[in-house]
Amino acid sequence: MKKFILLLGVMSIGLCTCAQDTLILGSSLASFKNQKGISENNVVKIGQKILIENKISKRVPILIDRKKMANAESSPYDKIVTVHEGILFYLDNEDELAFILSHEIAHSVEAYGGMAKYIAMNANSKKYEQKADLNGIDYMVKAGYDPIAAITIANKLFGEPIWDWGFAYTHPKGSKRLIDMYKYIYVKYPKYLNSPLTNSPSYKNFEFAMSKEISSFQQKQKRKQMKDNL
Repeated sequence: MKKFILLLGVMSIGLCTCAQDTLILGSSLASFKNQKGISENNVVKIGQKILIENKISKRVPILIDRKKMANAESSPYDKIVTVHEGILFYLDNEDELAFILSHEIAHSVEAYGGMAKYIAMNANSKKYEQKADLNGIDYMVKAGYDPIAAITIANKLFGEPIWDWGFAYTHPKGSKRLIDMYKYIYVKYPKYLNSPLTNSPSYKNFEFAMSKEISSFQQKQKRKQMKDNL
């Protein structure tokens, strides 16, 4: 039985991805570099900065390839973080890149839990996607980046499937991940709610699309604060 479980785990090698695959056509990395100033070197340097500032003692190799997919991924099997070229076209700043890398690094660090953790991450990928979102926010803040960028890039990339249960979809709904990240920042890193990035189009779109959820959470927090002050 143990051999069967081990074989099943090896056969079902999966990837923890930050975004779904979207093909980008008619674009070049060279033109992107001219516009945004983010190169392959930035990817590796920012990734290493996140590892160093968070004192992560586990090896997490960071690679970039030429695939035109709007995606980045971590392999729970060998801990390699791969950033596909296509995702770079959606980045507006290094803070957004820092979240992409922090999210994937969080997956790789989690995967160091051995075969049992490896199987768990593949069997319950939604749970670990949300966990990597929040751990990724901690990583990027510790490395000196603005966590509001987690919301701005996620709002551009995270999908919104009809449902997010069972094996039909490996990621939770983007709206659920976004509001969970907002709540986390609101409680743990409130000073960033006045960040210049809150004036960006992506953040404004997030606020507009999820105004009811944001308002409901803020009201609950205010009631909680009033109760705590009594």
